[in-house]
Amino acid sequence: MLAYITIGTNDFKRSVEFYDAVLTVLGYSRLPAWTESWVMWGDENNPDEGFSFCICPTFDGHPATAGNGTLFALKADSAELVRRFHAAGLLAGGVNEGAPGTRTAYGPDFYVAYVRDPDGHKLACVCQHYSPEAD
Repeated sequence: MLAYITIGTNDFKRSVEFYDAVLTVLGYSRLPAWTESWVMWGDENNPDEGFSFCICPTFDGHPATAGNGTLFALKADSAELVRRFHAAGLLAGGVNEGAPGTRTAYGPDFYVAYVRDPDGHKLACVCQHYSPEAD
């Protein structure tokens, strides 16, 4: 359904470092179509297919702000990747918004962790078919 998401940043270098850290864990790399003020991550083996995640300074020149109630959820193939995503996000300057674990409100096999990036955007990393026995 979605082709890409773009979010604004107030500190481009800091945001690139944060997203390099968390998106690399999930197997995404920085795509070559980026400039000094625009970066995009996605599947480098298939850049024209799938989904891309982009950051840049705001176009209107006003400070970037995080949306209240806005959340970007990224898929992970395992609970281990969710934990690595969360740890990488914290090490890269993110803020904990929910430690890795199941959230029974979404079902017994919904394993997720939440972080805020350095600009305050909220991210989730989710393994939607978690099996404690396989973990």
